[in-house]
Amino acid sequence: MKYRADIDGLRAIAVLSVLAFHYNAALPGGFTGVDVFFVISGFLITQQLAGEIASGTFSILNFYDRRIRRIVPALAVVLLTTLWLGKFLLLPGDYKSMAASAAYAAFGASNFFFLSNTGYFDQSSDLMPLLHTWSLGVEEQFYLVWPLLLALIAAGRKRIDLVAIVGTAVVIGFGASLLWLDADPKGAFYLVLPRAWELALGALLVFLPPLSQRLGAVAIATGLALIGAGFILVSASAFPGTAAIYPCVGAALVIWPRRDEPRLSHWLGKLRPIGLISYSLYLWHWPVWVLFRHYINNAEPSRLEAVVLAAISITLAVLSFRFVEKPFRQRRWSPTRTVQTGLATGAAVFCFGMYVHSADGLPERIPPAVYAMRSLDAMWEWPCPAFKFQSQLNNTYCTFGQPWDTAKSKALLWGDSHAQHFAPLVQTAIPDYGTLLFASCPAMFNKHIYRKIADLPNYPEQCADQRQRAINLLHDDPSINLVILASSWAYLPAITEQDGTLGNKSGIELDAAGLDDLIQQTSIPGRRFVLIGMMPQFLRDPIPCATLGLNGLLRRQCGPDQQLVHHMQTFSIDTDKMLRGVAARHPHVSVVVPREALCDDKGCTTWLNGEFLYRDGGHIRRNLEPETRRALADLLDLPRALAERPARAEASAAPD
Repeated sequence: MKYRADIDGLRAIAVLSVLAFHYNAALPGGFTGVDVFFVISGFLITQQLAGEIASGTFSILNFYDRRIRRIVPALAVVLLTTLWLGKFLLLPGDYKSMAASAAYAAFGASNFFFLSNTGYFDQSSDLMPLLHTWSLGVEEQFYLVWPLLLALIAAGRKRIDLVAIVGTAVVIGFGASLLWLDADPKGAFYLVLPRAWELALGALLVFLPPLSQRLGAVAIATGLALIGAGFILVSASAFPGTAAIYPCVGAALVIWPRRDEPRLSHWLGKLRPIGLISYSLYLWHWPVWVLFRHYINNAEPSRLEAVVLAAISITLAVLSFRFVEKPFRQRRWSPTRTVQTGLATGAAVFCFGMYVHSADGLPERIPPAVYAMRSLDAMWEWPCPAFKFQSQLNNTYCTFGQPWDTAKSKALLWGDSHAQHFAPLVQTAIPDYGTLLFASCPAMFNKHIYRKIADLPNYPEQCADQRQRAINLLHDDPSINLVILASSWAYLPAITEQDGTLGNKSGIELDAAGLDDLIQQTSIPGRRFVLIGMMPQFLRDPIPCATLGLNGLLRRQCGPDQQLVHHMQTFSIDTDKMLRGVAARHPHVSVVVPREALCDDKGCTTWLNGEFLYRDGGHIRRNLEPETRRALADLLDLPRALAERPARAEASAAPD
């Protein structure tokens, strides 16, 4: 194997693009540097494997000896250091999650962890210190299969046959990744099968004939142009898919073997020093950034802070390369001893991570006053009995208050997660009702009005189906005399109209049209509707600043934030007006506007009875003490709004 400085130069471009993307340097597609790494890895490792197979010296033990010496030492240092620092910086819930991700990463499986733990109700992925290790998981899972598979298909075959076999695998794998993206976008991003074609593309280059110097120069220039275009044009909201062609084909063109190196290759090789530290730089840059964000209470670092953090990351990478990577790469233990040591190291990190996870993130680090806010899951806890519906809904749903089958009065609480966070307050306000929590999609969505969500490609169809099921329930059960609608109204103007049936209305107008249609379809004598507006919204996660001074963690002080106050006071004004407009058109509809009840010229109420009300930037806690729930329900005037008929309905029912 001839050393190629240009490949280390390409590594430098890849890692610097990822660094720039993560450090907010206005490079929207910089994350595609990871895909460049996949192609490089597939080429280099397959090149070495093919040579050993051809010479008859291939050994799976020797292969894993090299992989362990290359990957494990620096990774173990980063994982252990991050686990240690997390003890001083992270709240128990965040520390518990991070420790579990470290345990997965110790054995190259963190992509599975992040696939299952990056969702709407989970910690924000950009605050997970080890999120970047997902790509190492993809690589290591690929190399569990590829060496033996290559040895099998390469035995006795000509180069042209291998080109056909591997090339076919690349094409099929790419096509499968497109189908996977449509069916399961998050899985297409994190899992090895839809990503394997990228590593296989690098492997294919090993068996292709080398290019002439002139064609090589054209290939390098074209490849760098494609990679650069990807950095500018590719969006994270629809990736990998066809957008992965930019970094992958671009990297393949740069790497493609050549008979003689053109001048452009030599220029690319001048970036070799950064390429040499690229692995350590990739490992260090993300924990440095995220842990600092936790230190500044989840805020965004300033430009100067970003530059300093980049310098710290590069310094750590240089030290890691010099004192960790190089010594272990050069150490010549027996392959058996290397594999044993690597497994033992992984087991040690795994045990450390699982200890922290099983200990619930070491909550003894924080005082009892903060314990109820230790994690997102804890703040969302609220016991709600499950009830099996055999008819219209045909599923199990949460019901509370009085038993559903025997309740004299019934209510349907319908909406999204904002209906879910109001459920404990509704229970407090009308305890004599049997209430069904039907919370999956906003109630105004139908076959004409919908919202696309990248991670849920079938979301519009699911919402239309669920809406019809709820409408059927309301038609068939006239004992449901109260319908409460709550959603993230101010975020829903992103909704669109299917076919122009409603006259190409704007987002807020579509909100209103969907509500009007629902109310008209489901209204019967004696049935009331209550529309609940949104709670005042934070600009970012308020928990770190809310617990500052109480949690005992290493954090920067939070100063006054007038921008935040203004945002909470004004964010939902337009949709609050929309809700009032809907109520004005229907005599049996009332409105509750939390913003008006909780905010004044000075600010908004965020604490009651010594408890912080919020779980995150937009949801209130469901594990509030009963006294606090009652006080908040009273402050919002929920008991009166839910228990009384609107004045207009009473007037219309009065005799002439």
